[in-house]
This record gives sequence, structure tokens and C-alpha cells, in this order.
Amino acid sequence: MPNEPQRRERQKTFWESDGRIVPLKREAQSRRSKPGNAGAGKAAKLTRGPDRASTVHRDGPSVLTRLALITYRAEHDRAITFDNLYTLLNYELLELAFCKLKRDKAPGIDGVTVDQYEEHLQTNLLDLETRLHHQSYRPQPSLRREIPQGNGKTRPLGIACVEDKIVQRAVVMILERIYEVDFCDTSYGFRPGRSCHQALSVLGQIIATRRANWISDADIKGFFDHVSHPQLVELLRQRIQDPRLLWLIQRFLRAGVVIDGRRHDTDEGVAQGSVLSPLLANVYLHYVLDEWFERDVRPRLRGEAHMIRYADDFICAFEWEEDARRFQDVLHKRLARFSLELAEEKTKLVRFGRFAARESTRRGEGAPGTFDFLGFTHYCGTSRAGKFKLKRKTATKKLRGKFQALKDWFRENLTKPTAEVWQTLCAKLQGHFHYYNVNDNWRGVTKYREAARRLGLRWLRRRSQNSRVSWDAYNAYLRQYPLPNPGRITDLIAMARRARDNEKASGKPRLLFC
Repeated sequence: MPNEPQRRERQKTFWESDGRIVPLKREAQSRRSKPGNAGAGKAAKLTRGPDRASTVHRDGPSVLTRLALITYRAEHDRAITFDNLYTLLNYELLELAFCKLKRDKAPGIDGVTVDQYEEHLQTNLLDLETRLHHQSYRPQPSLRREIPQGNGKTRPLGIACVEDKIVQRAVVMILERIYEVDFCDTSYGFRPGRSCHQALSVLGQIIATRRANWISDADIKGFFDHVSHPQLVELLRQRIQDPRLLWLIQRFLRAGVVIDGRRHDTDEGVAQGSVLSPLLANVYLHYVLDEWFERDVRPRLRGEAHMIRYADDFICAFEWEEDARRFQDVLHKRLARFSLELAEEKTKLVRFGRFAARESTRRGEGAPGTFDFLGFTHYCGTSRAGKFKLKRKTATKKLRGKFQALKDWFRENLTKPTAEVWQTLCAKLQGHFHYYNVNDNWRGVTKYREAARRLGLRWLRRRSQNSRVSWDAYNAYLRQYPLPNPGRITDLIAMARRARDNEKASGKPRLLFC
């Protein structure tokens, strides 16, 4: 009987492979048939030379592990650049990106829906992976749709194809690992784990507890339509040195748009509504506004200064009026360097804060000013104890737009069954309450509910010319099928207090910046 060392040596020899064994092809596995050795590729020769290794990582760590490693490197070295990100665009990441798509969205110019693409998902993703790594992938133009804004104007929305959405989502999953580390805490738009309510809560905390006496309310004119492609790519190169990933992003930027059946080139701007555009917009404004404000503006000011930004909508709070005016003067020049400009009719400077009412009365200026941010009008109020309190109400322009949109929706659904329309109406009310039902805005949400109740009766009366629904019959119907009530409010003050307590417990500063 052989001794132990000899047995271990024999076992090692037994498990060694004499030739290269490659697994069954995916097509063969999907057909559930076992081909011969030639078809399976047993002991097959290399299809590439050793100097042309495949860019697709079939073995090794999973894509989630590699993404976590990118986050680790970005956190521990803010100056490091990444030059091998394109290899992450493999089947595994594309499948994860597909699972994140929403199924109730309109299709692109090819007319393919998410459900239709899923019927042959494995074949489609394998073909997409091959075209990506051969760099033969070409994004299709987005389909332009004009979305009414409620004030007589429309907003252009680009609808991409399902395949383009998958690739864009995969690119976002890669870039987020880098830029979520770089982005300032003053940025809240289209970022994971952040919301409009958080931005409003932090803004309220700044105004109520910091030396904020002046508010600079500025608006960038047509931001998404005037983003400079060359400057955006240059800003991306500060962290991304992978030429193939930059090539892919530029392909999306120049993919074009289809308007009324005709294709138009896109020489500037990023398409609103696409999966990739929010991240690219955040990267652009991170360097144009956020980093510039923290690095160059705040150290040169006399007093305190704070900024809260949600996408292209931002508010700046200053302690001194001269600081605020200096900022507004230099802001025009800063934006002009990056092919942007301010909307003069929407840019203003207002006295605001804890001492605004006292100073306005002393100077004979009347009531303190107001400003709009994220759909709310912010104004100076008082609490029950008579102290200063920042209050909010639904912006008048937004509320009128909501009323008009509700009227148009009822008019478009005159012939649909009552039960179906009523279910959708309840969902619309719940969505409105979920966002606008915040501190001190009870009157605004109840006004919207009352408008929906009256428009519902008008809709029922217009469905037929032979019958007229009375208020008594309508109230009886509402008792059986009631409209939802606003319910519990979203307490923005308590949200700020909880965030402050969590930061104290973790040892972090009260307000974090870049």
C-alpha cells in the first residue's frame, strides 16, 4: 500500500488536464442537446493568439465584485483614473441592467417593447455583447415627444429603444461607482438614496439654523439642450481614461433624434428622458457649479454660503448681501465658459430668513420675498410660539398646471369605463399627496382634492346627454367609492432632525460638502 505522500502525488496527477477543455457553447445549452466532441469544442484550439486575449471576462470575479472594487478604489484615491471599464460590459452586467428596466414605458423608434425583447433575452443579450466588444454597436436615434408643462410650454422628451436603454443602464451602473464618491453632498437630483424631500429638508435646516439672510434663486436657460459635448467629454476624462467607454458615450450623445418621422443630428445637449442623461448632467454640473462653489467661491466670501442643487435647479443662501451679489455677477461668466446662460427673467435675489421680516419692516420694504424650489413656494412664517418658521405651499404655477392636466385627462377618457377611470384618479391623487403633503401645505393638497372631486362630477355628467347626475347621487357614489384623503404628512422638519442625529452619532459634521 502506498504511503501518504505517494497517494497525494497520484491524486494530483489524476486531476491534471492533458489538453484545453472549453465548456459547451451557450447556443448548445439553450437547445438542450449534447453535440459531439467537435461541436462541443473539446480540446479545441485557441481562436485568438496570446497577444489578442478576449475582452470579455468569462471567469474570475463576478461583475458585482468588480464594481465594488471600483468603488473601493474611487473612495481611497480621489485622483485615480480608470482605463479598463469597458470590459465590464459583459452578459452578466447587461442582464442586470435589463432587470432594472421599467416595463410600462413607451417603445422607441423600432417599436420593440420590454416584453418582446425578453422573449429571446439570452440570444439578444449575447448578440448585444458581441457587437459591443467588436465596437460595431450603433445606438438608434431617440423618438422625440413633447410633454405639456401646464404653462402653455412643452418639454422635449427622448424615448430610446429597449436595447439602447440596456446599454445606457449598464454604463450608469459603472459610472455611478465612481461619481457617487466624487459628487458633493449638496447635490440631490437623480442620485440613488436621495430625493426631493431630502433636498427640501436640508434647505429648511440651513435657513432655520444657519446664517442665511439672502437667497439667490437662479435658473439655467435650457440646460439639457445646451450641454457642450466636447466639454462634457473633457470633464469625464478627469476620471475616465478608457477610450472605448468614452467612444460609447459619444455615440449616445450623437445618436440623433427623430421628430415627425425625420432624423435630426444632435450637436449639443443631452436627451431628457434617457437613462444616461441624468448622470451626465450631474457630472457636468458637478464640475461647473458644485466643485467650483466649494473650492473657489466660498473661501472668498465674507460670511457663510450654502448651495442646494437638484439637477439643474439650485438655490444659494448667503449671510451678506454683498456676497450674494458678487456671486450672481460671477455666475454669468462661469456658466458662459461652459456654453450655458442664466434665464434673466427667473433669476432674482430676495431677503429671506429668520430676520427678514424685521429688516424688511425697518427698511420699509414690505413683506419678505418668496422663492420657488422643487414645486413649492417658500415664504417666511411664524410658528405657534411666534418664532420664525420656514413654510411651504404648492407653487401657483404648478397647481394651475395640475388642474389643467386633470381637466385634459378627464376629457381624453370620456368613453372609458367608470371603474377604470376612478381607479386611475385615485392613483393620481395618492401620487400628488405623496409629494406635496408636507408641513404647512394642507390647504394646497385639499384644494387639489376638491378640484378632482368637482371635475369628477363634471366628467360623469358629460358622458351622456340623456342623464344628468345630481350632487346627491354623486355624493352617494363617493360614499361607496371614496376618493383618498391626504393622510399623514411628510414631516420635513423631523426628517432634518433625524439626519442631524444620525450624523452626530456617526461622528460626521452636521452639513457635509465636497
